[in-house]
Amino acid sequence: MPIKIEIQQVRGKVEKLNGMRGKEKAFTLIEVMVAGIILAFLLVGVYFIFEKTHSSWEKGNTRLTQYQKARGCLDIISRELKSTFITLSNPSIVFKGERQRLLFTCSSNTPDKKGEYDLKEVEYKLKNHELVRRVKTNFNDPSNPGATITLASGVTSLSFSYYNGNNWQNSWDSKKDRINLSPLPEAVKIEMVIEGKNNSPLTFSTIVNIPVK
Repeated sequence: MPIKIEIQQVRGKVEKLNGMRGKEKAFTLIEVMVAGIILAFLLVGVYFIFEKTHSSWEKGNTRLTQYQKARGCLDIISRELKSTFITLSNPSIVFKGERQRLLFTCSSNTPDKKGEYDLKEVEYKLKNHELVRRVKTNFNDPSNPGATITLASGVTSLSFSYYNGNNWQNSWDSKKDRINLSPLPEAVKIEMVIEGKNNSPLTFSTIVNIPVK
């Protein structure tokens, strides 16, 4: 009888010990909820960091693209202005500049062995927030306006000013302007503002010196 009681007591202690071990290995509902909340906060933090990094990269890439586009436009205008050609004996060759429009004739390539140039009429203007460039190579056909392309969009402001040797002017006309001693300005200042996406507008400016012909 005593042996039987001892066996039951030993069995009871073993079951009690196994129960305590089982309780030690299990997680309560509160612990699971707390762990889930912590994990959710960690995931939200990681997503927030990723989103901010991606947004900053997109803004930087957009700004770089706008910068390259604007500088490319200014380089094209500057290169053609430096090859401006004018002669008072030919009334179709003029230099006419306004605040938001510029019309002039320039050489389209280097001179040949005879010293002759191929000429083209170039016009730049702002139209519906676009920088438009028109090129005409056939001077014998007045009805043909030439080819027009859009160099840049999202341009909020475009302005030209002209230096006569003493001060800057808002306009220039090689035919009508008798105040200036030269049919061409000494320099042209170009200012262009491009709208920024989620950024402040980008302002670009350059001064192009006109070589004396």
